[in-house]
Amino acid sequence: MQKSAFLELLAKIINKSTLSGCSKKLNGSNTMKNSKLINLNKSTFTLFTCLCLLFISAAAMASRDISPETMLAMQKSERLLLDVRTVEEYTTSHIPTSVNIPLNEIGTRLSRLSDFKDSPVVVYCRSGTRAAKAITLLEENGFTNVMHLEGDMLGWEAEKRPTNQLGK
Repeated sequence: MQKSAFLELLAKIINKSTLSGCSKKLNGSNTMKNSKLINLNKSTFTLFTCLCLLFISAAAMASRDISPETMLAMQKSERLLLDVRTVEEYTTSHIPTSVNIPLNEIGTRLSRLSDFKDSPVVVYCRSGTRAAKAITLLEENGFTNVMHLEGDMLGWEAEKRPTNQLGK
């Protein structure tokens, strides 16, 4: 569902529940019923607001994904390709031009990345979980243009894209 369609639906539901509560109040329902309706309307509003915020944040996260094709089209000098897998995983196979900083070391090695605070930083791991954590950490530390590589390493290898191996 599109973001705008979802927001329109949310507005209709909220307006309908609010109007329903108002019409019951105007029709002389007893105070106890009105109180329950108002509480229900507040609960409904809160629930839908939370769902809306969740949807918007998920949509924002999805919009930060970058395809391998788009990433490859970027000049290597203009972007940082950051592999947040373990050193062992990186040694076995990694995307050419990537830099390895394992997720558990990012917090202590932020100074090494400071030149890229406003540059595109494309993050990947094996399947996406560690990349999402790294993206959050980078953004919390002032990085303004952080993206996630669609498919991560599993997708890259499944498409038989080139990889480098260290020590072979």
